[in-house]
Amino acid sequence: MKTVKYVLVMLMTAGLGIFASCSDNENSCTPLSITRISTVTDREQGLEVANLAQYIIVQGTGLDGVKSILVNDVPVDMSNAYTTANEITFPIPRVIPVEVNNLITLSTATESTTAPLSVFIPDLRVDGMYNEFTPAGGTMKIVGDFFDLYEITTESGQLFFGDQEMDIIRAVQDTLYFNLPEDAIAGTKIKIVSPIAGERLVPGRYYERGNMLCDYDPYTGWGGNNYVNNGPVPEPITGNYSRFKIAKEDAADWEWSGTVAIAQIGVNYWDDVKANQDNYQLKFEVNTLTALSKRQIRFFFEQINYDWEPFASGLAFKTNGEWQTISIDLNEVWKGDVPNTGTLQVMGNSFAEDTDICFDNFRIVPKN
Repeated sequence: MKTVKYVLVMLMTAGLGIFASCSDNENSCTPLSITRISTVTDREQGLEVANLAQYIIVQGTGLDGVKSILVNDVPVDMSNAYTTANEITFPIPRVIPVEVNNLITLSTATESTTAPLSVFIPDLRVDGMYNEFTPAGGTMKIVGDFFDLYEITTESGQLFFGDQEMDIIRAVQDTLYFNLPEDAIAGTKIKIVSPIAGERLVPGRYYERGNMLCDYDPYTGWGGNNYVNNGPVPEPITGNYSRFKIAKEDAADWEWSGTVAIAQIGVNYWDDVKANQDNYQLKFEVNTLTALSKRQIRFFFEQINYDWEPFASGLAFKTNGEWQTISIDLNEVWKGDVPNTGTLQVMGNSFAEDTDICFDNFRIVPKN
């Protein structure tokens, strides 16, 4: 009789142990599976392609037992994952994989499962020099995107000014900073090297004057002499520049006249520029002391009008008191036409607003 009671107690104890084990670790009783991958805003729609750093939800069963997650071959930081039995929410790691298998892999202590997911990897973007006329010895900025992703940092990656390797003194996702040599030579190319993507030439050449149209040194135009300035605010980069500081009430909507314009005469265009404008860009430096949000700037090449709208994306344009190089394809400006005289006029146009903007070094240079 004691033996029978002892067996019954042992069986009951074992049953309670099994129940407790299932309660403590549901994955041991629930198979690991992935039923859907979705965005955090729409759990019902399956997701096939995701972006780096995008938050996603993996839906399924037995997920509270997951110990590790791989996206391609990149591990997910599990401290960034929110896990329940049926969902795991986490951001796609912002890391370029070495091996791409287009899979998410979930692993518990005893099993693994996978589901298809492609991750979009953006290309390294190198836009150019923020200011091609940065004074020698000054701090040059190279702008683009995904520098950190491609490991171009102060610790890794390289930057060359001509044949001279330069120290990257600061690096963020969209900008690299380095100090120009005191004897920086005009026309020098800049190259960056990514441990992942290899070499990339930076568009443009340092201090490239090209077919210079107007640098205000000296200013030989007519009208608007009061807009010619040489500092101290903003600090000049190559001598004189034009500064339009105009109150809203002084230039009404769609008003443009000699009171708000400046013109350079005797402009000469290279024969090849006129014959092959598709191969060239119009460049100039601009410096805003007041954000530009709705007043167009008209560049008037005699019979050709081009209205520059840097705020067309809906965001106000501002350089925060720094000089910035602007590049526009010449065929977009001239639209296949050729100026019939040597006059270049710059003026305000369209909607009135308080305006404080500076220009320098209007030039035409070959595309890279």
